Amino acid sequence: MLKTTQDKVSIQHILDNKSVETVLQPIYNLTTNRVLGFEALSRGPKGTQLESPLNLFNAAHQHQCHAQLETICIEKAIECFARQNLVGKLFLNITPNYLATRCANSAWLQDLLHRFGLNGNRIVIEITEENPADNIEDLTNVINELRTLGFQFAIDDLGAGYSGLIQWSKIRPSLIKIDRYFVQDCDQDLMKREFLSALLNLANNTNAMTIVEGVETEAELASVRELGINFAQGFLLAKPATKADTRVPPVLQTQNDVNTNANKLSTDSVAHLLRPVKGESWQAITLDILERFKNDKSLHTIPILDEQHVVGIVMREELMEHFSKPLSHALYDKKPISLLMRTDFISVESKISLEELSRMLTDETRLEARTPFVITENGTYKGMGSVRSLLKKITDAQLERAKYSNPLTLLPGNVPIDKELDSLLARKQNFHFAYIDLNHFKPFNDQYGYAKGDQVIVLLAQLIKKICNTEHCFIGHIGGDDFVVIFYRREDLTMLNELVREFDQKVKAFFSQEHIFLGGYAGYTRSGEQTFFQLLSLSIGLVSPDVNLCTSHHHIAELAVDAKQQAKRSQGSAIFHCNRKFPTSLQANSPTRPQYDMFEKPEPALQPSNHEEANPPFLSTRAKTQLAH
Repeated sequence: MLKTTQDKVSIQHILDNKSVETVLQPIYNLTTNRVLGFEALSRGPKGTQLESPLNLFNAAHQHQCHAQLETICIEKAIECFARQNLVGKLFLNITPNYLATRCANSAWLQDLLHRFGLNGNRIVIEITEENPADNIEDLTNVINELRTLGFQFAIDDLGAGYSGLIQWSKIRPSLIKIDRYFVQDCDQDLMKREFLSALLNLANNTNAMTIVEGVETEAELASVRELGINFAQGFLLAKPATKADTRVPPVLQTQNDVNTNANKLSTDSVAHLLRPVKGESWQAITLDILERFKNDKSLHTIPILDEQHVVGIVMREELMEHFSKPLSHALYDKKPISLLMRTDFISVESKISLEELSRMLTDETRLEARTPFVITENGTYKGMGSVRSLLKKITDAQLERAKYSNPLTLLPGNVPIDKELDSLLARKQNFHFAYIDLNHFKPFNDQYGYAKGDQVIVLLAQLIKKICNTEHCFIGHIGGDDFVVIFYRREDLTMLNELVREFDQKVKAFFSQEHIFLGGYAGYTRSGEQTFFQLLSLSIGLVSPDVNLCTSHHHIAELAVDAKQQAKRSQGSAIFHCNRKFPTSLQANSPTRPQYDMFEKPEPALQPSNHEEANPPFLSTRAKTQLAH
C-alpha cells in the first residue's frame, strides 16, 4: 500500500475517506440552446498521481476494488448534482458488470436518489463499451427493471471499442454518445463525416438520440449541426467544473441570433397555444400545491416561479403518485415544493413558429417524455402550452396547405404563397423572391403532348425541391409552368445557378436527338404562323423588395413579373436580378395600377405577352433550313 504524501496517495486512502471529487460538464441541445443535462466525471485528490481518472480507475482494477470505487463515484455524483439544484438530466457513467451485479437489486439506488430528492426520470446511465458485461442477459434484465423506474440509458463512447454495436442491439438505448475521435476535425475529414452520418441514420431508425462528445472548434460544431446532430458537449461549449456552468455558451447564442431571422413555413407562433396558468413560488408549501390540484380537476400542470422566471413545474399525476407512498405526507406536507418539482421542463419563447416548436419537441420529448411546456416572453413567464394543442394547430395548417396545394407537384399554391408574402411584409422581414417560368412550354406541349409536358413540370418541381429544400426557403407552384422560391438568406441565391445548370442538362432527355442537334424545332404560334422554337429553358426573375414600401403580395407579384419578362429577353435560360425595390405602381404621384394575383399576369412592360412566339434574333443555318421546309 502506498504511503499518503502530498503527491502520492493510496487507493485505499481514497476509498476510506471517499476523497473523490465530481466535476460536471453540460450537454447542450443545439436546436434550443438549452442544457439537456450534465455528465458527471470523477477525479481523485488534487495534486496527486491519482487525480487523473485513468490512473484512479487503473489503480482500482489493480487492487481489485473497482466496484467499491464506482459506488463512491455514483454517490458523489448524485450529491453534487442535487446540491446545485441543476436542471435537466444527470448522466452517470456505470460499467456494465457493475450495473448487472450491484444494481440487480435497485433498492439501494432508489434510496440514494430519495436521500437527495431526485427521481429515476432525472438519471441517464451511460454504459461504457470498453468493459462489456460478462452476461448480457443479466445486464438486459437489470436495465429493463430500472427503466420501469424512469431511468434512461445511453451507450457511451460509441466507436472507441468493439462491443458498442452489440450492446446497442441488445440494450436499445435512448441515446448514443459518439466518441470524440470521430468529431475531431470532422469538418475536414470526409470519412469521419460519413461515419457520423451513418450513426445518425441508425439512431433515428432505432428511435435513439445522438450526442457527440469532444466538440472543440466552431468548425466542428457547424459540421455536426449540418449533419443534423442536435446534442453536443465539449470544451468549446463548456469545460467540466465542480460548480456546473449553466450559461448559454456565446458560440451557441451567436449562431442562434443568426438563425432567428429565418422564417418558418407556418405564420402562426407559439403565442397561439398559450393558456394562462397561475404560477406558484418555489417556496410554496407542498400541501398547498396538492390542495390546488384537488380543488381544480382541469388543472394538470403548475409552473413554479422564482419571481417571474420559471424554475420548475409540478404535474398532477406525478405529485399524486408521490403522495400515494407511505410517509410522504409526514415528509413533505410542510416542505417547499422545490423539493418535488421537475426541473427538466421545456421552455419556449412565444414568438417562435409552431414548426420550430415541433422540431424542438421531436428532439426532446423522446428523452423527457412530457407534454406540457412553458411559454415565455423575453424570459418572463406568460403561460403554458400542450402538445395536444400544437398537434391540432399543425394538423389544421397541413389540411389548409393540402387544400391549396398543386395537385401535380403537391407544392403550396397561390393562397399559401400570398399568405407567406403578406406575413413577411407585415413583419418587415427582408427576403428575396424568385419567379421561375418555362420558356416555350406551350409549343413543347403541342409537339410532344401534354403527358410529356406534365413530366417536365414534375422534373422542374423535383429539381427545385432538391436544390432549394432548406428551412431558409419557401417553394411554391403558382400553376402551369410557373414556380416561386422565397429565399430568407441572400447567400442561398446561388442555388438558382445550380437549378439552371441541372435543368438545362436533364431536360434534354425529353427531346429527340434531331431536335437536340438543331437546337429546337418548327411549330406554330397561336395565330397560326410557322416559326422556330428553341428547346425548353428557364426564365427566372429575381427581386429583393423593400419591405417598408411594399405592403402586400400584389406589389411583389408586379415586381417579379416585370423581372421575369426581362429574363425572357435572353437566349436560353437566364436569371435577371432586378435592382428596383418596389413596383412602378408605387412611384410618387402615380395612379395605382389594378392589383392582380400571381395567376393574373399583367401586360408586361418590356416584352410581348407571348414572348415564346416571337422569332429569336438568331437562328442556326440548320434551323432556318427546317423552317423553309
